[in-house]
Amino acid sequence: MNESIFKKILAKKKAVGSKALLIKIIQYFFYGFFAILFVLIIRLFSQLFLIRLASNDKGKIGRAYLSDWYLSEKKNGKHQGRYLDIFYFQKSTNHVNSQWLKMWRRALFWIPGGELWNHVIKFNRKFNGFEKYEISTTHAYPTLKKWQEHIAKPDSGSILKNNERLESILKNTKPNISFSSKEHKIGRRLLSKLKIPSNEQYICFHARDDTYLNKVSKNTDWNYHNYRDSSIENYLSAAEEMSNRGHYSIRMGSVVKNPIDSSNPKIIDYSVSKYRSDFNDIYIGSHCRFFLCSDGGISIIPEMFRVPAVYVNWTAILRISTWVLNGLFIFKTFYLRSEDRNMTFSEIINLEFGGIDTNEIFQKIDLELIENTPEEIRAVSIEMDERLSGNWETKKEDEELQEQFWLLFGQDKIKSPDLRVGADFLRQNQELLI
Repeated sequence: MNESIFKKILAKKKAVGSKALLIKIIQYFFYGFFAILFVLIIRLFSQLFLIRLASNDKGKIGRAYLSDWYLSEKKNGKHQGRYLDIFYFQKSTNHVNSQWLKMWRRALFWIPGGELWNHVIKFNRKFNGFEKYEISTTHAYPTLKKWQEHIAKPDSGSILKNNERLESILKNTKPNISFSSKEHKIGRRLLSKLKIPSNEQYICFHARDDTYLNKVSKNTDWNYHNYRDSSIENYLSAAEEMSNRGHYSIRMGSVVKNPIDSSNPKIIDYSVSKYRSDFNDIYIGSHCRFFLCSDGGISIIPEMFRVPAVYVNWTAILRISTWVLNGLFIFKTFYLRSEDRNMTFSEIINLEFGGIDTNEIFQKIDLELIENTPEEIRAVSIEMDERLSGNWETKKEDEELQEQFWLLFGQDKIKSPDLRVGADFLRQNQELLI
C-alpha cells in the first residue's frame, strides 16, 4: 500500500516536471520566433523611422530613473524627429506599486508583453549597431572605471555622455509624472484621516532594512544590499525636532522590520497603519516639506516629484544623486578595523562595491560601516528645514569645506547647485577631506 502511494507521488512529480519542461520549451520557441520577427521589422523600418525600446522595472520602485531622465531630455528638445520610442514593463519582484505603475503608464508610450520584449532586445544585441534601437541606458553618474579614467585624463571624454545626460536632467525642474484632480482629492482626504491639518506641513522619514526585499522576492539572497541598512530609531530625534518646529513627521515604508516607539501625536508610523496603500505611499511621499531617507529605492519618490531630500547613512559617494534640485547628504563612516582609522572620502570614492560580492570586499579589507548618529541626522534635518524657511546662515568656513569636498570629483563636476553635504557633518569630519 505504502509502496503504491510512493510510486504515485513519484509519477505525479515526474508528470509535473515534464509538463513544466514542455511549457518552457514552447515559450522558448514562441519568444524566439517573435523576437526574430520583430527585430527584422524594427531594422526594416529604420530607413523611415527608428523604433527604439526601453524597459521600466515595475517590480522595484527605485528602477524608474531611466524613464524619468528620458522624459526630462525630451522636454529639453532631445529624442525628437524620426523616433518611435516604446517602453515595456517588466517585474523583478513579486510586488508592484499599482499607483506608481499607473502614473508611468500615463507618462510613457508603452506596449504590453514584457518578457517578449526582453527577448527582442537580447536578440537584437547579437548584431552590430544594436544601440540605436534602444533608448539610452546611460546613467547620470559614471561607473567607477569611467570616473577614474576621467580623473587620470580629463580630456578623454570618458564621462561625456554622463555629463550630457545630467545637464539635460537638471534643466527640467518640473515632475514628469503627476496626479489627476481626482487623485489629489483622495490624497487630501487621506491627510485629514491621518489628522494632519490642511495648514500644517509634514516631513517623511524612512530607513532602509532588509525586510521588504526578503518578502517580495523570497527566492533571492539579497544580503549583499544590507550594507545600506540603518536603524529607524536613529531618525526619531530628527522627527521630534521637526515636531518642536511645528511639523508632523510620517514614517514611510510598505514592509518594515520594526514599528517605531513614539507617543508623540505628531510622529505617525504610517508604515504599519491601516491607511497604508500603494496610492498613499506615492501621494504622501510626493507632498512633504522634505523627505529624510537612507540609501534605498524609496528616495526616488521625492526625486521624481522634485521634493527636497535629506539623505543620511549614504554609502557610495560616487553615486550621489546629483540631479536632486534641493538635497543634503551625509555618509556612513567607513572604519578600517585592521588600521584603526576611518577611510577618507577619496578612498571611499575609489572603493568599488555594490554588487553581489560586496560582503566579500568588505571582509577582505576588514571594513565596518558605522551608521550616522541621531545627533548627525537631527543636525542635517535642521539645516534643511532652516534652508527651506530662509533662516539658514551660510558661513565662510562651510563654503570652503563644500568646495573641498566637491573638488574630490574634479574641477568640472556637474551637479545641482542646491545639492550639498550637510554643513555640521563636514565640520565634524574635516580630516576625511583628503
